[in-house]
Amino acid sequence: MPVAAAKGALSSHLDGLLTSGQWLADQSGILAAVSGGPDSLALALVAAEVCADASVRFEAVVVDHGLRDGSAAEANQVVAALTGRGIPARSFAVSGPAPVTGRQAWAREKRLQILCDYARQTASAVLFAHHRDDQAETVMMRLSHGSGIAGLSAMAPYSLYQGVVFGRPFLGLSKDDLVSVCQAYKADFVTDPSNADPAFERVRIRQWLQHPSQKMPRRQLRRLSAVSSRLAARVRRECESWCADHAVFTHRLCAELDAVAFSRLRRDARMHILRYCLGVVGSQPYPVSEQTIDNLLGRLGVGQNSTAGGCLIQMTQTHLRLIAEFGRPPEPELKVDAGRLYCFDRRWLVCAPRDGVVRRLAAQGWAARDSQHPEYETIKNWPARLGMMLPYLDGLDGQHYHPHFKSYRHVCSAAGRATADETDAHRTEFVLCSLPEDGALTLAKGPPMTDKEGGRA
Repeated sequence: MPVAAAKGALSSHLDGLLTSGQWLADQSGILAAVSGGPDSLALALVAAEVCADASVRFEAVVVDHGLRDGSAAEANQVVAALTGRGIPARSFAVSGPAPVTGRQAWAREKRLQILCDYARQTASAVLFAHHRDDQAETVMMRLSHGSGIAGLSAMAPYSLYQGVVFGRPFLGLSKDDLVSVCQAYKADFVTDPSNADPAFERVRIRQWLQHPSQKMPRRQLRRLSAVSSRLAARVRRECESWCADHAVFTHRLCAELDAVAFSRLRRDARMHILRYCLGVVGSQPYPVSEQTIDNLLGRLGVGQNSTAGGCLIQMTQTHLRLIAEFGRPPEPELKVDAGRLYCFDRRWLVCAPRDGVVRRLAAQGWAARDSQHPEYETIKNWPARLGMMLPYLDGLDGQHYHPHFKSYRHVCSAAGRATADETDAHRTEFVLCSLPEDGALTLAKGPPMTDKEGGRA
C-alpha cells in the first residue's frame, strides 16, 4: 500500500509539473536528491519506476558534504546500491572546507548549488523527499522565529530556485510511509547521526513533535501551512497584478512604482508590494523582515531615501524607485566553461561561448562600453547605476564579450525550446536573461495534496 501511495503521489506530481510552464515532458528530465536515508531512497526507488513508465529521463544525485569521516565512501555506497538496481545515479563532492559555525546551513547551500548546476546542464527539475512530518517541523521552527504568512507556508510542492524547478511530491506522506516503501523494495538505508543530535534546532523540534501526545499539534501545523500557502499565493497574485498596472521593471535591476497609486494603498498593502519588489530587484537569499519593511515605510513617509534588501530606495513626487545596490563586497565573480549554463549574481542566467570569467561591468566598464554596439544601443539611456550591474565575459581568449539579452525560455532548455538559430547564437554570443524570482510556483491546474491524518490539506 505505501508503494502504491508513493507512486500515485509522484505520478500526480509529474502531471502538475506539466502545468507549471517550466517543465516539458518530452524535453526535460528529473533528478532526485538522494542522501541514502529512507526518505530520499524511497523517492529514488519510486521515481525510477514512475519515470520509466512515463518515458521521462531520470537520475539520482548524491552530494557528499564531507562533514563526517567516511562520508565519501558512504556516498559511493549509495550510488553503487542504486546502479546495482539499474537506477542511473552519480555523486558530487562539496569543495572547500566547512565553516566552524553554521555548518548545516553551509552544507545545505552547497548542496543546492551543486544540484541546481547539474539541473541546468541536464534540463531537469529536482525532486526532494520532504514529507508531511518535515512540513510540521519547518512550520514550528518558523513560528518560533516569528515568520509571517510567506514563512509559515513552509515548503511548497512546486517552487523555483535560481531558475531551477524544485518538486516535493511526498508532502502528503509520512516518514513511516517512506520507511515502509524501502522495506517493500528490500532496500537498506543509511542513518545520519546528526539527525539525532539535539544540538540542532530541527532535531529538538522533531523529537518533541514525534511524541505520541503531539498528534494534534502536528496536524494543526500542517493545516496552518496549507492556509498560509493559499494566503501567500493570493498576496503574491495581488502584488503581481498591482505591479502590472503601476510599476515598470528593468530586468531585475530596477523597479519604478507610481508614487501616487502607491500612497493610496493601505499600509499593509504597501508592505506587501515593497517586499515583493525588494525580492525581485534585491535578489537576496532571504525575504526582508516585517520590521525592516515597517522602518522603511517610516523613512519613505518623511521623504528619506533608504537601503534595504540589497536595494537603494528613493521616493520622488512621481515615483518610488528601487535600484539594485552596487558595491557590497564581495563583488560577484564566476569562472565559466563554454556552453554551460550558470546563475550569476542571483539575478542572471548566463551562457558563455568561451571559457572565462564573468564579472559586473562596474563603473569603469560601463563608461568604456562601445555605445554603438547594438546591445548597448538599446539601453543607451540607462543610468550608470544600472549599467554597471550588467555582467560581461572576460574570455580566456583575450576577448571581452558583450551581453546579449534573450528571453528566459530561449536560454533555459528545461522551460522552452531554443530554435536552431538561437542555439547557434549560444556558441558565439555571451547570452544572458533575467532569472525569475525564487518562490512557489502557481500551477494552471493540479490534483490536491492529501494528508492521511487530516484529510485534504
